[in-house]
Amino acid sequence: MSVEVHTSGPIFDGGEAEIAMRELADAIGEGVARKGVGVVRVELGKVLKHPTGHYSSNIQRASFGSRHTIHDNDVIYGPWLAGVGSRNAPVTRFKGYAHWRRATQALKRLVPAVARDVMPRFLARIR
Repeated sequence: MSVEVHTSGPIFDGGEAEIAMRELADAIGEGVARKGVGVVRVELGKVLKHPTGHYSSNIQRASFGSRHTIHDNDVIYGPWLAGVGSRNAPVTRFKGYAHWRRATQALKRLVPAVARDVMPRFLARIR
């Protein structure tokens, strides 16, 4: 998932408003990533019958500047669990759990709530 924000006009002249908007976009991305870790773990918990906790504990978020990601630390069987590995159907009957896809769909619905929670801090700086 990605979001691009383009700003123009007299309020966005390199001043405090533009800085605040950039920081707002970053804070929203960080908030979504924080919630996302929990959402992925919940989706995984819905499908695993005998979880050991190893895979779930490797689901983490990482930030690279203003880019925020959620990943599974490249656990070797992660693609197989997700259903995108080379050993999934048709090689075997296991089609995967699709927990990443469902988590992404759930996160898309949470973005407005995360933005509403974060926004007041930054809007006060623009006024």
